[in-house]
Amino acid sequence: MHKSLSILRTRLPVLAAFAAVAIALLVGIHLRGSLSGAWQMLHIPALSPSFADTRTITHSIDCLLKGQDPYTVRSFDPWHRLYNYPPVWLDLRYLGVTSRTTNLLGIALAMMTVSALLLLFRARTWMGALVVFFATTSAAVLFAVERGNNDQVIFFLLVVGLFLIDRTKINLRPALKSALVVILTILKIFPVVAAAVLVRNRKGTLVALLAAALSIVALVITCGRRIPQVLGNTPQDVFVSFGALPFFVGIFTHTSHPLLEMVLHHPRAISLGALILAVLSVIAGLYFREQLDYFLPPLDFDDSRGCIAVAGLAVFCISFLRGSAFDYRLIFLLGAVACLVEDLNKRTSLRALPAAILFVLLLWKPATQADLSKATEESALRRMGFAAK
Repeated sequence: MHKSLSILRTRLPVLAAFAAVAIALLVGIHLRGSLSGAWQMLHIPALSPSFADTRTITHSIDCLLKGQDPYTVRSFDPWHRLYNYPPVWLDLRYLGVTSRTTNLLGIALAMMTVSALLLLFRARTWMGALVVFFATTSAAVLFAVERGNNDQVIFFLLVVGLFLIDRTKINLRPALKSALVVILTILKIFPVVAAAVLVRNRKGTLVALLAAALSIVALVITCGRRIPQVLGNTPQDVFVSFGALPFFVGIFTHTSHPLLEMVLHHPRAISLGALILAVLSVIAGLYFREQLDYFLPPLDFDDSRGCIAVAGLAVFCISFLRGSAFDYRLIFLLGAVACLVEDLNKRTSLRALPAAILFVLLLWKPATQADLSKATEESALRRMGFAAK
């Protein structure tokens, strides 16, 4: 009984966070008259009807059941979007999933996120509790829940899977982690980079490369000719997004208009600049790795939270380098936040606090829409020969 109370006490910040969100939504519904209006009161860019990304799957299943191809037919989607996920999600039709079950499925995804966060976070100090509370009420988490995006499934499986694997025999863990990466890749391609959890030494690097190769093979087998359509149908949006493009546009909007013009005219080339920045960061990290121990706790590959942090950081980095990704993908940074909170739990040092605050601020990332909208408008006016007022 005492142990159960102790576990519950460390999870109170997560429970308090979602209770606060639930109350805020109820108040918002009363004031605005709709769930989408309530989300907008919380500054979440909501769509109506809710769970828009869940509808990508459920309405595409309707399309498939009508004998049409959701990768090319737009008419079944409320916003006339093309289906952009691997085909495996469409197999949910065998479980009775259709557009009529959208809300039920969206709520189930939200519950998976809550469950993953309850498992991931433990707060034993008031400072750690504040970090957890603000991380779990962040815009990134709420955006994922509002859209009903299936990144929540990937996050849930990653967290739960690595915790379960951590409780198996040591010699089985590399194979089980590889199998987990394969499953996640089949579901959404980008988790192939989660193979980074296997990189500990030269042998681990080979295992990671093998796991990544097996994941790609499994993806090709299950997705086949649909891979170009999955990539082509996936929207690239600079609004409510993070990545190299919003990052450099935000900087150059206030510093250099010529460089801003170059970025806006060649958005894909910006990934090269981000890659150079990433390489320099890695070199600096390796060179100053001993000094970094004074400011950051080392990542423990033998600990489930350490593995989750590594996998999540790999997802964040590849999403950043790709150019832009919707803000809900920032939820993969929560693994790193959990590691920082664990360091704060030791009560021996506050070295993790600055990094924890930085991650929370990123999860609460100020909307880049204003800067990007202004930059795009100014660029268009200059091309037409006008000066922006």
